[in-house]
Amino acid sequence: MKTTKTLGGAALLLLMVLTSCGRAPELDTRTFALAHLDPYEAQALIAPYVYGDRAEAPGAMSVATGAITVRETSDNLQKIERVLAQYDVGRPAIQLHFQLIQADGPMPTDPGIAAVEAELRKLFQFEGYRLAGEAVVYALDGSEISQTLSGAKMPAGATQEYMVEARVRRGPENGLRLEEVSLYSQGGRKLRTTVNVRPGQTLVLGSSSMEGTTGTFFLTVTAETMEG
Repeated sequence: MKTTKTLGGAALLLLMVLTSCGRAPELDTRTFALAHLDPYEAQALIAPYVYGDRAEAPGAMSVATGAITVRETSDNLQKIERVLAQYDVGRPAIQLHFQLIQADGPMPTDPGIAAVEAELRKLFQFEGYRLAGEAVVYALDGSEISQTLSGAKMPAGATQEYMVEARVRRGPENGLRLEEVSLYSQGGRKLRTTVNVRPGQTLVLGSSSMEGTTGTFFLTVTAETMEG
């Protein structure tokens, strides 16, 4: 009789455990105000913590202007809060210095491109380099930039108008992602690329020939954080 009672207690305990395991988790709903992040960026960041395919109690989220609303377990909502606290922060504006550099035969050293020329000589074997045009723009996350390169020093009869365009997005390490960076001349688009650039970094974006000229032209960009 004593053994029967013990088995009955064990069976009851097992039943309670099984019932607990099959119980749907309790969900809460919370709206997170966003100070800097685009709501759809926030949605992508927190997607791993929202279990929309949970059978008994699926998680869910929706976006609105300046906010994102999430229905999830309390633990996951806390994780989401920590993720947003890490990424929903202001970032300084960045100054982008574009330079169009002609690489050809022997040329006198151009002090305006001394730092960039040193990097180009590590990568390529042209005899000389000179500045053909440049532009400085101030970029913020979400902006579109379009700027004519000034100071062009082209041979007579060559195309004189060059323009750089790009879409600016938030990038890693307090940098920017430059999407669809394009260089245009009167003959049309000469190059197009997408890159991530950090403050203090100089990148060679691409190369192209230009109408009525010799040599190869490189488009570079240097990023610097704006003061103040």
